Amino acid sequence: PVAGRIGAWVTLEADARTRDADVDNLDAAKKWITSHAAELRNRRLEPIAAQAREIWSELRQESNVDIGSISLQGTNTRRKAVLTGSVDGTSSEALAVMSQGELHALALALFIPRATTPSSPFRFIVLDDPIQAMDPAKVDGFVRVLSRLAATRQVVVFSHDDRLATAIRQLAVDARLIEVTRATGSAVTVSEASNPATRYVDDVFALVRDENVPDVVKRRACPGLFRLALESAAQQVFYAEQYKAGAGRVETEKRWSEVGSTRKRLALAAHGDAERDLNGWLSWRTERHPTLRIANAGTHGTDVVV
Repeated sequence: PVAGRIGAWVTLEADARTRDADVDNLDAAKKWITSHAAELRNRRLEPIAAQAREIWSELRQESNVDIGSISLQGTNTRRKAVLTGSVDGTSSEALAVMSQGELHALALALFIPRATTPSSPFRFIVLDDPIQAMDPAKVDGFVRVLSRLAATRQVVVFSHDDRLATAIRQLAVDARLIEVTRATGSAVTVSEASNPATRYVDDVFALVRDENVPDVVKRRACPGLFRLALESAAQQVFYAEQYKAGAGRVETEKRWSEVGSTRKRLALAAHGDAERDLNGWLSWRTERHPTLRIANAGTHGTDVVV
């Protein structure tokens, strides 16, 4: 039996000798891959890095930090990502000069390309409270990034920050807004989110139906809510039109804040010009004139019939 086993080993050893060249080639290939591992990793990373820089350009908005190269360095448990960049044109390590909001935006810029690679089997992306510490301009950029992602996959975003829903409405993004409410005993209810203008109108009807509220309070409070509804709807229309025209957030907010009266804000939304005559627009529907009159009269202290 021992001789038989030795004979088998001899046969295997003879076969191995004929494959020595293959083994040498494999050893050489392994050494080459090990010595070029960093370069190969960074070549694989480059498409992700390029997309991350593109997303950062949307999220950075007024930030003066620009992202340059993104590379992986180190081996085994000491690997890390290294980002180079510039501040106002001066080279610097990007992470060292970023604010908390910028770091948060950068984390999203790095995560999204990795989570949406073409080789990924998942055709959805889920984000939880992604706009923390972002200023309004970065929120707008983030919404635009999500809008592009939604063309090829399902995007689900959870957020307690109402600025995200506001930006979605103002930028006229095709998205479904849902409110999730958890009551006592963890009873969860899900409902379609209404826009602020509709909420103000709903508040008016709820106030009118409430028999415990004196009529004098209703006459004073309801017109103010109607005015808020009108201005909220006008603002949403104006911001959406400005976005379509390519105007920036700062310019849009400046134009809106410079207009004080409800009538002029309606003109800004309807015609893009606060000084345009609004009478033609008001005459297109019979309810427009009395609605504006009630909103203005009640807000300026004149009692109106509710």
